Amino acid sequence: MDTRHPTIARAGDSALVVIDCQERLWRVISGAEVLERQLAILMRGARILQVPVVVTEQYPKGLGPTVQSLKDAAGDAPVLEKMTFSCAGDDGFQSRIRELERGTVVVCGIEAHICVLQTALDLLADGYAVQVVADGIGTRAPSNRDVALRRLEQAGAVITCVESLLFEWMERCDAAAFKEIQGLLK
Repeated sequence: MDTRHPTIARAGDSALVVIDCQERLWRVISGAEVLERQLAILMRGARILQVPVVVTEQYPKGLGPTVQSLKDAAGDAPVLEKMTFSCAGDDGFQSRIRELERGTVVVCGIEAHICVLQTALDLLADGYAVQVVADGIGTRAPSNRDVALRRLEQAGAVITCVESLLFEWMERCDAAAFKEIQGLLK
């Protein structure tokens, strides 16, 4: 079907970026337990649907590694260390995203109003279509998350959620991955 709305994500044109879900900051994130579950579902679903996953870590020496359950969900996805708040400000990240040759970058992780926000805005400025997973981002203070979502939507990012995204990537109920994806969501 060639007439789908341009904001519907396609697995073959998407990359998933999981930003800075690191141990030392994770314990102070509002709703971290639910967020962790949603992110694990999203990453496993992306892998099933062959959407490349990139994981970033902000100054891991100080903030620690990625939360273990999310590292497990990411499988063999590359983990890129960075010092910039925006992933797009890091040369290694820029190279990796270009190598993937995807037009849509889906962003999730923490913190919504800092690294997620700056990354998404910079990716938009670089010409990518950006989707932000509302139930896949977190902050210490929920009001900061709300502000970030409003800014991102005003800037042109598509706000989505884990289930919508997985079903958009899958496209059909007779897709080979349908039962696997359903199993993740139960």
